[in-house]
Amino acid sequence: MILSGYEEVEHTADIALRVWGEDFFDLLRQSAWGMYELMGIKRNRELMTNVNFEIGQGSMEMQLVDFLNELLFLVDDKWSCFDNFSFGNSMDIIVVSARGCKIGSYQRSIKAVTFHNLDILETKTGFETMITFDV
Repeated sequence: MILSGYEEVEHTADIALRVWGEDFFDLLRQSAWGMYELMGIKRNRELMTNVNFEIGQGSMEMQLVDFLNELLFLVDDKWSCFDNFSFGNSMDIIVVSARGCKIGSYQRSIKAVTFHNLDILETKTGFETMITFDV
């Protein structure tokens, strides 16, 4: 059985992604990779980049939305996407260090990550959720 991954799910007006991971940080990673795939991002691997940012306190759902919205901001503002993530905790704040590259192009814009029907479930093998994106 595959313990981590993502797949696009049909949605009436927006786009949705079912994501699963071995732990919460793996769920964040898989969510980022799935979002980038939904956007059809083409990477320019000749131009590498790094970023550090923090995700504030809140529920896991709130932290997931904040994480992905920060990555969307970096796509739009810095033309950057990330393949490698490391996470640390500091007083209920998640510290994110990410390595990736500049974007050559992408096919689909995502305006925002929504809370629509967002519920992170703990399963026998880890965590899973359904994320809806506003396009």
